[in-house]
Amino acid sequence: MRLWFGLIGLAFVLGSCFFGSSLIMTDADIGDSINLVLNPSFNPYSESGKDALKGWDIHVEPRDPNFDKIIVDPLEALEGKTSLRISASEHDVMLLSSPFKVRRYGAYYCRISAKTDSPQAPQLTFRMITFKENGKITNRFKKKFTPGEDWTKATISAGFLKPGVNFGRIAILIPPFAEGSIWLDDAGSWEVHGFNID
Repeated sequence: MRLWFGLIGLAFVLGSCFFGSSLIMTDADIGDSINLVLNPSFNPYSESGKDALKGWDIHVEPRDPNFDKIIVDPLEALEGKTSLRISASEHDVMLLSSPFKVRRYGAYYCRISAKTDSPQAPQLTFRMITFKENGKITNRFKKKFTPGEDWTKATISAGFLKPGVNFGRIAILIPPFAEGSIWLDDAGSWEVHGFNID
């Protein structure tokens, strides 16, 4: 029996050497931290034009200058008064937040919520990506999830950032789907732990 416990203990020690530590954070860790994401509730800043969805870049593939499947929806909201509605299409849609400052020794909790009325909901990919000042990617974190009829939350715990890191962005990828809509709301990234080294 002692040998068995000894082997388990050795496995934990060796596992931490080879696989590194993992971070797991929750909403409870946010505390008084400031949400680093601009416009987390997808509020409209103007009626039309490039400033309509301030804080977010929209990328559609294949490119379509007449793409009209994304609207700010005042009838559905988890947080605030609006959400972002993406209707079914044959396009890949990626929403990318404006850059926000990150530190190498910071630990970050990221969140997005989604719901759908699609009978065959696609799997969404939620990412946090960090960059050097010159735009070179340093770290990638991702979570795949499938929204349901009720709001479904996806979270990422990100830390152990590489040297030279300067800023981060969160991204949500919606693949093509045939019917219905997907709503997004309550996005965010918070520095919830960290060392005052840099």
